[in-house]
Amino acid sequence: MTNNYIIAFSSFYKAAYAQEKLSEGGIRTIARRLPPEVLHTCGYALTLKTDSQKIRNAVSILEKSEITHRGIFIEHEENGKTIYKRVV
Repeated sequence: MTNNYIIAFSSFYKAAYAQEKLSEGGIRTIARRLPPEVLHTCGYALTLKTDSQKIRNAVSILEKSEITHRGIFIEHEENGKTIYKRVV
């Protein structure tokens, strides 16, 4: 099943570096500001629409590259409102 995932980072630079490494691994992402509803703090995020296997591949690439994230969330709509559920 395909979901919208958000990988949260503490800075633009970490998100940009992570995006570069994921791109090298064949995973396309979009960089954006972290929605405040996710962690109630500022930061940047990478979004990707994928399945659970590819998100595991993304986590593996980040770990091998020693890039830390602040969490991974699934984004979905519920009653017209965007909901974020932490999965990692």
